[in-house]
Amino acid sequence: GYPNDSSHMVVLTDDNNNNNRSNSNYKPTRNNIFKAMQWLVQGVASGDALFFHISGHGGQQRDKTGIERDGLNEVIVPVDFGENGIITDDILWGSLVYPLPAGVKLTALMDCCHSGTGLDLPYEYISLKNQLFRQRRRKQWRKDINPALSQGDVVLFSGCKDAQTSADAYRRNEAGGAMTQSFIDAFRKLQCPSFHDFMKAIRDDLRRRGFTQRPQLSSSQPFNAQERVVSFVHGIEPNQHSMIGRIKTFHFPPAQNSGSSRDVIAEASPPLAASSGMVSAQLV
Repeated sequence: GYPNDSSHMVVLTDDNNNNNRSNSNYKPTRNNIFKAMQWLVQGVASGDALFFHISGHGGQQRDKTGIERDGLNEVIVPVDFGENGIITDDILWGSLVYPLPAGVKLTALMDCCHSGTGLDLPYEYISLKNQLFRQRRRKQWRKDINPALSQGDVVLFSGCKDAQTSADAYRRNEAGGAMTQSFIDAFRKLQCPSFHDFMKAIRDDLRRRGFTQRPQLSSSQPFNAQERVVSFVHGIEPNQHSMIGRIKTFHFPPAQNSGSSRDVIAEASPPLAASSGMVSAQLV
């Protein structure tokens, strides 16, 4: 696991408990989120294991670069977005994923609306529903048409598809993301699960609890999700890419329909008020 001290863990939260109320350095502002990401990746080397978790408000913004298939960038919304803006998936990839050298492992959990491809990782896991697909391991992953390739081993568990929202939920008189709750339950209950079984457990638990969102799994490196065991610290996938960086092979037009005014960040005006949020970063 990760040692629970300030040299190994940074937590930003917008709650109003006594420990956080007077210290603006630990609020999830845009600047503080950038500082936390820089702290997480600074000086990492082969064998290091990192963990990044965000539970808060997410949205989408029209992509004018032509990279996104749906014409939209996924974004996270800091508490000071009205003054300082949002953070796009392009920026998250450039801050958290691209800097990692080969041999470094990053596990990320993004429990926010429209978070499916929240880190712009090039491989999206496809649930295998029949034996034919199980025999064709290459079909476990769908590669992005305009992939953002990197050297490190990065896996993202996201709360929903890009076009979906992630729900909040109350449990034991505490509020939190529904997907985060299911994620924790699956991690505690399952003994050395494969990525496939782990994702199935999360989705089944959400469905049992009445939520329609469908969590997604994406990765910087393809691997056998039926065999690889979920671990935050062990089992680092080697770099499989001879070229590193964003490779653009097709230009997609920006989305014409901005979507719902609640969840899409329009260029002309700020979004509606952001919900409570938390960002945590851990290093071992």
